[in-house]
Amino acid sequence: MHYCLCTDCTDCTDSCGGAMAVVEKNSFKITSGEDKIHNLDTKPPATGSFARIAAATCFLFVDAFPDFVLIHVPTLDRHADLGAKPDRWVFTDSKLPMLTIPDDGLPRHPGWAGTAHPNY
Repeated sequence: MHYCLCTDCTDCTDSCGGAMAVVEKNSFKITSGEDKIHNLDTKPPATGSFARIAAATCFLFVDAFPDFVLIHVPTLDRHADLGAKPDRWVFTDSKLPMLTIPDDGLPRHPGWAGTAHPNY
């Protein structure tokens, strides 16, 4: 998991950034409400999947990471155990000027930076 400030996340989430969970595509499955999901081609290199009712980005497929799905964490059940906490800030060079990144001790990267997890 990471905090992302890239223009795809800010545009797709209509916010200052996103808390994203990186999940292997072959382990990702929609278990209910699939009829409420609408795929929308956003700007390259991402394709977003939106909840029709709330118009919220649920998850993204990014060309650079074909084996993974990036899930927008706030769309998940608030009581779900995600098994991890965000471990970095990425695309800090793209952050909106009004955003102040908190002094949380997490590493900050001007662009993409992988996690310490060996599979990401």
